[in-house]
Amino acid sequence: MREYINDEEKRKHEGGPPENPSDPPGEPEGGSSGQSSLDFEVPEKVSVIEQLRISIMRPMQLIGLAGLSVGRFVRYCLFMGLLIEFMLYVIPVAATIIHFGGFRNLFENKIPDFNVSNGVLKADEPFKINLGTYEIVVDTKESAVPKDSLGSAPLTFAIGSARLQAVVTENGLQQVLLDQRIADYFEDGFNRETLVSAIPGFYIALILTGVLMVTATLLKYLAASLIYMLLAWPIAQNTGLDLKRGNVFRLCFYAQTIGMLLVNVNKATGGYIPGAIVSAVGIFITLRMIFKTFAPYARYHTDE
Repeated sequence: MREYINDEEKRKHEGGPPENPSDPPGEPEGGSSGQSSLDFEVPEKVSVIEQLRISIMRPMQLIGLAGLSVGRFVRYCLFMGLLIEFMLYVIPVAATIIHFGGFRNLFENKIPDFNVSNGVLKADEPFKINLGTYEIVVDTKESAVPKDSLGSAPLTFAIGSARLQAVVTENGLQQVLLDQRIADYFEDGFNRETLVSAIPGFYIALILTGVLMVTATLLKYLAASLIYMLLAWPIAQNTGLDLKRGNVFRLCFYAQTIGMLLVNVNKATGGYIPGAIVSAVGIFITLRMIFKTFAPYARYHTDE
């Protein structure tokens, strides 16, 4: 069954009589804009791939996407979250593990000996393990790893002789999210053999990390949709479309699709373009998509 935004759209599609007999025959409502009121319609059972294509190439149909069921919107959100994390996390981590020949070969042959004694970590030499969007840096020359020794990975676990830190890096700015004692995480006697015996736990940790990253990504873009909705809602009210706030919120998420892809493809390829510039371009494209979606209907409530 075809879905309609309001009763007026249903009347037009099914050929019912016009509500205002004085309207000139053959002239679409909305004056001289010439825009068909059904151009935004999409199939009720549209796939996530088709939703992606529409979000990139057909801004007029974002209104139709916004009118789909909540279940289809949720599936699209999950699809985008998984697509982004596949680029940023799954491919780099899998490539790293394959490159090292698996965790066992990495722990036994690729990292130097280390040992925890009396709450202090000692390693023969500094080493790094890069796992896509995050990195493990071990440098026991000082109590905490100096920040100038860290790279530009979005998330770095920096392990010194006495302190373990989780550092987030974005647009060149570093922020310490966690700063704890080594003794709080590693018992005396912790060494390479302990790591080898804990390999199954590493795979579980990677899966859980991926789930958390998908969740964080979706929360970030859903929050951005709420902000965009504050701008788009007054525009939607000045059209002849019977859109609820939930519809506009979903429309704003779809409108971010190109921006999401630009920002995260840039990250996945090494961030050669400064993140602030790519983010600004993404915001501009999102706003343009929103305005372009509503523009053909802006004359509905204007006085002739």
